[in-house]
Order: sequence, then structure tokens, then C-alpha cells
Amino acid sequence: MARKYRTAKGKMIDMEAMRTANERTVASGNMKVNAKGDELGKGGRVVKPVKERAAARHRTVKQTTQASLKKPLENKETKINPDPKPEPTPIEEAELTVETIRKREDGSSYKEVMTPDGDIEIVELDPPKEEAPKKKKKKKSSTKKKPTV
Repeated sequence: MARKYRTAKGKMIDMEAMRTANERTVASGNMKVNAKGDELGKGGRVVKPVKERAAARHRTVKQTTQASLKKPLENKETKINPDPKPEPTPIEEAELTVETIRKREDGSSYKEVMTPDGDIEIVELDPPKEEAPKKKKKKKSSTKKKPTV
């Protein structure tokens, strides 16, 4: 089933029908082929059909194989581990906390406290500095003299 396209002016065009109707016409360019892909000789005669051209191309192009960039896996039987690492002994009832002091862009600083269960608490060290409110400038009144009548 051919797909139909609508042009900007609203006309419907069947591209498949147009392609089959014009497959014998010479394609534009310097490749000397028709719209179907057949190689043309003098007078527009078909020298090599598209199937022959494709078959010749497939014969000459080498197939590439997929290669892995990873190193090959070693056989587990040949690999001997003389010193197995002992399991680390857990520290009994030790509570580890990590404290980090940081500064903000406005100059205030705070402390991040990471508790043993993974929670992070933020403790303010310096309150943020508040800027003094800006004074409004008074508009200068014009000193032009009004003309007298």
C-alpha cells in the first residue's frame, strides 16, 4: 500500500506510483544511472542492472566482525588466590558522624552533620547578614520659572 503525501498547496502525491512511473528516466547528476539504479551506457541503454551492481559490491566489501574492547575473562580454575582477604570486623557500638562546614554566597556559614544512619542535618552557624534597606532618592523639582502673562 503506497503512502500518499499532501503538498503545501494541498495536492495529494503518491510517491510510490511516481517512482515506478519514472524508473526508466535518466537521473540527474554525473553518475550515469537511471532512477532505478541501473548503470547506463551510450544512448541511455542499460549496461548493468542494479542487482548486478549490488551483488558485485557485496562481494568486494569485507564483512566486519564485532570485537570486544574488554579483556578476555580468565578461567576461575587457573586463577589461584593465595591470601584470601579476611572479612573486616565491625566496630562495636561506635557511632560515626561526619561534620562539614560550608559557606554560602551571602557570607553565612552552616555545618552539615551526617549521622550514622545516613541522615544529614544542617546547623546554622552564622545567621545570614541582612542588607540595610536602601534609601529612596527624592526627585528634584524643576526650577523653571513659569512665564508671566
